[in-house]
Amino acid sequence: MWQRSPPWSGWWPLAEDAAAPRTHSRHLPDALGRRYLLEFDTAELASRRADVLVIGSGMAGLTAALGAAANGRSVHLVTKGRISETNTWYAQGGIAGAVGEADSVELHLADTLVVGQGLCEEDVVRAVVGEAGEALRDLVRLGVEFDRVESGAVDLHREGGHSLPRVLHTGDATGAEIQNKLSGAVKRAERVEVFEERFLVDLLTAGERCVGALIYDPATHDLEAFWAGSIVLATGGAGQMYRITTNPLLATGDGVAAAWRAGAEVSDLEFVQFHPTAFDSAASPKFLITEALRGEGAYLLDCDEKRFMLGVHELAELAPRDVVTREIEKVIARCGRPNVWLDARHLGAEHLRLHFPTVWETCLEAGIDISKDLIPVAPAAHYMIGGVRIDLDGRTSVPGLYASGECSCSGLHGANRLASNSLLEGLVFSRRIVRALETDAQPVPPARVVSPPSDDSVLYTLPMALGNLQSVMSQFVGVNRSEGSLEEAATMLGEMAAVLDVSLTRPAELELQNLVTLAILLTHAAWYRTESRGCHSRTDYPLRDDEHWRVRTVWRRGASPRREAITGRTDAWAAGERP
Repeated sequence: MWQRSPPWSGWWPLAEDAAAPRTHSRHLPDALGRRYLLEFDTAELASRRADVLVIGSGMAGLTAALGAAANGRSVHLVTKGRISETNTWYAQGGIAGAVGEADSVELHLADTLVVGQGLCEEDVVRAVVGEAGEALRDLVRLGVEFDRVESGAVDLHREGGHSLPRVLHTGDATGAEIQNKLSGAVKRAERVEVFEERFLVDLLTAGERCVGALIYDPATHDLEAFWAGSIVLATGGAGQMYRITTNPLLATGDGVAAAWRAGAEVSDLEFVQFHPTAFDSAASPKFLITEALRGEGAYLLDCDEKRFMLGVHELAELAPRDVVTREIEKVIARCGRPNVWLDARHLGAEHLRLHFPTVWETCLEAGIDISKDLIPVAPAAHYMIGGVRIDLDGRTSVPGLYASGECSCSGLHGANRLASNSLLEGLVFSRRIVRALETDAQPVPPARVVSPPSDDSVLYTLPMALGNLQSVMSQFVGVNRSEGSLEEAATMLGEMAAVLDVSLTRPAELELQNLVTLAILLTHAAWYRTESRGCHSRTDYPLRDDEHWRVRTVWRRGASPRREAITGRTDAWAAGERP
């Protein structure tokens, strides 16, 4: 059940949406209505049962598994790769929390709301930033070692959009430190059984309730039914929709796509955050040059080696990511080269080696001494702000199904995520899910699920199909969008939707189907929102339109999209100003 009653609860048929400046005229492809990707009968499959099934092994998944087990529940944790192969591991900058003497929950709240450009849910933001201190102390009790200054106080960095330093870190490998400590704790937990290198095919539903998941084991080529009273999605984002991304190859949106097929609401998919400073190299995924380097005083330079963020925003290089990314795109176009420069030379070799060892070593391996040389950087797809819509305790619109982390959409980030709030979101929401299970939990239900047959007549070449999808998304649904580019993308992706009608089995094939699903949904969501706000930029609608679009867009399989008003706002925050 939902904790908040949405102020607008009716579906809005698109053809009758008279309030919008233009109506969305193109329907989603019929193939997106398919319920299951494979033909199966769970009566013929091996099955496993647990009180709680957690899918994903990043910070969100590991936190949920540990918490549920600590409360006496049996937990199955299923992860696509090895337990440490997650987006969490790649997080360099750190995790935000108002723990400094000069900081406060109210300041963290205000910064988050300003960066979210009027689309944050204030009650969600307040809950997350308010619980940050306690959640971070629990991480320290688990053995996470954040950097400290000589006095013993936590060493805090400042990143884009923050009004003061509040980001806790472990050098520039914070995610790896957190991932390793949480993974170790999960492996030692008596009530948690871990299943590595297993692929989520689909979520299983009986009536309106989610009762488990269909899981594929590539090693044995077997399908298994994992039944549970409660299922927690923590499957991360979908950066592999784009040709240039900081996300690992595993980030293919499997959880969001499976939730869509299961009938869960998804929200705000048009908002994709591009990180402004990915290392411009041949590597894939792109190595992220942490925002903390700019927080220490590194400058962005154009092709004439002049700072270009001065005068663009009061925070210059530490402006919100959407502002910096769009300005970099302008400079790249003006200069006719694929990158801009990040200048950290004035910080000195000793300081850089000590505080940014990962950046130092990675750049040195590429032949760049960051104490002497400029660092080539360019924007890259980084974070999905939209995802499976959840309430304040991580519940989705499908009973029995919860979501946490990047695969979810809580309303915390609004139209643009504040730097280092992502790890915090997964940590806090998984803790809230664990508490909700104490009252929500249901016994493992007896069920049998049979999927309908599908059309196996479509032929395609996997590498070419994936490359085409990434090219379409990068060219037409990237940092800047327009009516023409989105219509072109929708047409091309609509043709690719034929692959959704085929029963495939290899993980790479299933990943393609999930990426096609999300790419179509994202494109239509971007086409639907006719304004520019946060990290959604329309060149044909360059202005923010609060009259029509201070809303969240909500989508569900088999229904028209709806727009839902933002609640709990103050005039100053709604205007994007710090009170």
